[in-house]
Amino acid sequence: MRTPEDLNRTRPRSARRDDLLTVLFAAWLVIGVFVDGWAHNNDKPESFFTPWHGLFYSGFAACAAWMCWQVLRHQRTGARGLAAVPVGYGLGLVGVGIFAVGGVGDLVWHEIFGIEVDLEALLSPSHLTLFAGGLLVVTSPLRAAWAEPSSASPTFGQLFPALLSATLTAAQVAFFLMQYSPWLTSAHQHAPYMVIGEQVDPRFTDWLVEEVQLEGLAAILITTLVLMVPALLLLRRWHLPFGSLTLLFGSVATLSAAIESFDTGSTFLAGVVGGLAADVLVRCLRPSPQRPGAVRLFAFAAPVGLWLSFFALLGLEFGVGWSVELWAGATVMAGLAAVGASFITAPPPLPDPGLDSAGPRYGGGRARVPARP
Repeated sequence: MRTPEDLNRTRPRSARRDDLLTVLFAAWLVIGVFVDGWAHNNDKPESFFTPWHGLFYSGFAACAAWMCWQVLRHQRTGARGLAAVPVGYGLGLVGVGIFAVGGVGDLVWHEIFGIEVDLEALLSPSHLTLFAGGLLVVTSPLRAAWAEPSSASPTFGQLFPALLSATLTAAQVAFFLMQYSPWLTSAHQHAPYMVIGEQVDPRFTDWLVEEVQLEGLAAILITTLVLMVPALLLLRRWHLPFGSLTLLFGSVATLSAAIESFDTGSTFLAGVVGGLAADVLVRCLRPSPQRPGAVRLFAFAAPVGLWLSFFALLGLEFGVGWSVELWAGATVMAGLAAVGASFITAPPPLPDPGLDSAGPRYGGGRARVPARP
């Protein structure tokens, strides 16, 4: 029986140029998603047939046509079935089908239930179907590069299709979690209050302040994982060239802030500053699965640098409405959350199965008894 490894050896591998075209078409799709989000959040005309819908659906059409063309090109050489599908693109073609079903479903959903607004738009079943299909399409170049038995230390240009694929994936996830984005909330800028008549109800004030603070903390922790999980996965596979994490962090922050027309000011630049700091950490620490201690240190320090720069920019432009305990504690919690995630991408080594399980143990268990002479 043929194993998946045997099948991969017989399947074609996409050229870097092919992966680059795939990821550029995927960028067209993802940017269209963010433009549509901007339109929803800025009270633009709501219907299925809008310019912003046209932008991301045309991006999908470009992705689908290009991926299908690659299969047809290999079929012309005599390959059949999965043998004509480039390595890494099988799930992408599945994603094309899921996205197409989601697109038809989205049209039907809008005709029956109308246009969703606010949180409903993110949780609509048709939109979640589009999201799932889009993720499979966008991650195709990353899967192709991951399966390529090439150098573990590529240049930025060599790894760019995979890096942009990972960046677009993180951006899509950030889009569907936009309710918990520090670049889309002003929770960190001020302490809110509610005026009832001419009096301030202190009980309501205390409750509302705490709720907004919790929202801001959740935004920091969730965004940390959205950025750090792909960063840690990339580090598990490659020695990342300088600029990789600047691309990842900076792009996600910029696209997220653009949804609300950069209402949170220059704080999106924290993504660029934090990404540069993370690239410096990678250069200095050289984290890898063979160096788990360096991975843990990187996982803690990278989000700390990101959120320190975020709060610094926030303070310069708007002022930080949180106490030092809150913003400093949230920064440390972000680092700890990323350290926890690092145990998934770089787990501790398993015990050597060759060791004698009957050896001495602390706290009981069987002990080895030396043989008598």
